[in-house]
Amino acid sequence: MSHAIAAYPKTRELLVDTVRAMRLDIEALSRPLRRCDLGTCGGTCCHDGVYLSSGEAGALRALVQEEREGLEKTGISLPEQVVVYGKWRDITSGPKTATRAAAMRKSVPDYPAHFPETNCVFLLPDARCALQAYSVDQGLHPWHWKPLTCWLHPLSIAAGPDHKPILTLYSEETDPQRFEDYDGFVCRTHCGRTEREGEPAWQVLREELEALGEMGGRDLIAEIERRDSLREGGS
Repeated sequence: MSHAIAAYPKTRELLVDTVRAMRLDIEALSRPLRRCDLGTCGGTCCHDGVYLSSGEAGALRALVQEEREGLEKTGISLPEQVVVYGKWRDITSGPKTATRAAAMRKSVPDYPAHFPETNCVFLLPDARCALQAYSVDQGLHPWHWKPLTCWLHPLSIAAGPDHKPILTLYSEETDPQRFEDYDGFVCRTHCGRTEREGEPAWQVLREELEALGEMGGRDLIAEIERRDSLREGGS
């Protein structure tokens, strides 16, 4: 049976213990969202590529070296170097997927002003992910080759006040990437924006939560439903 991020066994192995131990930020996971429409957002969340673990970086390099023709049959032309070293302020550094120039402001009218006009090299012209398209073509789980951060977005696993892991969803108020000259990441992507007429995030992101729970042997949806009903009952 194929699983999400099965191409990255070390990442899955680390997630097992993390998911088993992590707490759930019920309030954040109840923030209203809408499932993003690729035709509208143009893959805004993929604009700067995705930071990778060393295992993910090595696996992607090997995949492109061995299966470049199959990947490019999905409708993409890949550069020679698909993984580069990136450094974002003093917060994140390490291997990440390379990017290419893209006219995002022309194709996405509400594209955030502080986002650069680039795209991950694995983003197809129709805003689908070539790694996901290739996985489907191979009869694998759609997220078999998608790196963790990419697949999990807009959810985040962060360190809570007690330094224990917590599953959360950053908002306009809590997004850690908000600065005077940079107005946030998660909260500014289409799938991470608060939509007052939307549905609770845990319902919109059910597929992601089910896959994450499977890794740690937890039914996260059932846990959230139970906690959410208790929260509403006490209000």
